[in-house]
Amino acid sequence: MKLLALAALAFAPLCVAWNPPIAQAGSEAPRAGERSLEVARASAWPAIPADKAATVKIDIERLRKAGTPEMAEQAEAALVASGAMVAPGLIVALGKERNVEARLRIEAVLDRVTSAEHTRLLAPSFADKSRDVRLWALTRCAAFPDRELAKAAQDALGKARAALAKDEQLEGGAAELYAAALCATAAGSHAGLDVLGRSAVSDWGKQGVEIRAALAAVRDGESTKFALELLAKGERKQQVAALNLLAGCGTRDALAAVKPQLDSTDNSIRVAAINAMRGIVDGDLPIANLPVFEAIELAKKWKERG
Repeated sequence: MKLLALAALAFAPLCVAWNPPIAQAGSEAPRAGERSLEVARASAWPAIPADKAATVKIDIERLRKAGTPEMAEQAEAALVASGAMVAPGLIVALGKERNVEARLRIEAVLDRVTSAEHTRLLAPSFADKSRDVRLWALTRCAAFPDRELAKAAQDALGKARAALAKDEQLEGGAAELYAAALCATAAGSHAGLDVLGRSAVSDWGKQGVEIRAALAAVRDGESTKFALELLAKGERKQQVAALNLLAGCGTRDALAAVKPQLDSTDNSIRVAAINAMRGIVDGDLPIANLPVFEAIELAKKWKERG
């Protein structure tokens, strides 16, 4: 099961939520701004016309059972052209499918036919009996912040915690816990901060963009306190992770703890501190791959400014 194996497909043309790129050294990072515009949330899936129901069913089966790339492409194109009305059938198919490649094909189409409009229609899938469905739905909704999903995401987070507590080796358990924490955080809940904190330490390179995007919904005192406690632990990886978190969720109360890190001789810590300052003070996105010399110069400017 993927985490975000097909993340590039996750944002359909109608996507209105903010999912930031990482700025490159020497480029002007875009302003973070608001994470999402006002979205008209759908209350029901579009109905499938009676004369198309059989065709949609056949296309879903073709997508699942595709024996050649051409067959898969044809089925995908037909389903995408049909739009959101095919989502319920695809979700059911995802829950039944056991072939990994077929699941990825189904998820790819679901990513293309759903958007911010559909978050509240996807929320019931957080409690689906299929972990594949739960994981996809949580990950998808995390991309489209919707505070109305907070309770459903927190419930999913609690169940994922309980499942892992019962069986630490549970297949897919850690992935589901992370997805639930990401979704809950994007919905404005603090319940999953501990999970995202651990991921920030171990997997920021892979998950940093989505974690940073989710944290924008909880830029407040409670999140700042959590990140500062991680920063105070003093180990290098934890310091970098804490600064990365503060870039997304920190308030100005964190500046006194961040500024000394600008003097670090460890360039990873120095760059993370620069990015924390950028996020806290200006709401700007992080700069990636910042050379030592440029980092030193930027650190000097932030010490003067922050």
